Amino acid sequence: MKKNLSQQMAEVYNKLGAKYLKDSAKLIPVERGDFAKNFPKGAYILDVGCGGGRDSKFFTKKGLEVIGTDISDVLIAEARKQVPKAQFICQDILKLNFPKDSFDGIWANAILLHLRRKSIPGILKRFFKILKPGGIVHIRVKKGTGEGFVKEKLSGWSERFYTYFSKSEIQTLLKNAGFKIIHAEILPDESGRPNVTWIAVWARK
Repeated sequence: MKKNLSQQMAEVYNKLGAKYLKDSAKLIPVERGDFAKNFPKGAYILDVGCGGGRDSKFFTKKGLEVIGTDISDVLIAEARKQVPKAQFICQDILKLNFPKDSFDGIWANAILLHLRRKSIPGILKRFFKILKPGGIVHIRVKKGTGEGFVKEKLSGWSERFYTYFSKSEIQTLLKNAGFKIIHAEILPDESGRPNVTWIAVWARK
């Protein structure tokens, strides 16, 4: 039976495992600290595509209550070891299942880019539903056009699926889901890859 995209991505990240986590540990999103400042201690944050818990650990140290989700059970197992104060769930983002108004913030860093473009509107509407009124979502995606499988050194030359966006496109998608844009910027790649440019957007419910 042919595997769907979610199954393919889970297999890739399970295979990458500890080496990928080590290689990406220092690729800290520059906007992470400022994002955390939006919330009082005890606020609930959803870290979607949390990997091994790198950002979840940072948020818990800031006094935030964190739930992390990822499709890779290997990465989730590592996150549970690294961040015992947070809660981690192995869950496909396409099946994200939380009650309405559950979170003060959603940190979706470098996760939507692994979905097909047609899936993005539904995911953003789900984000809107599970955020509390006034809640903030952080989205980070790669700048560009098209979608498809790509091989990179960071992934050990394993194929990962990418969808690329323009700054205006991702803002429009958020607006269509009901969000109000707070901030959007173009960022260079933390690892210095000259062919990679990021788009970071914050939006409020």
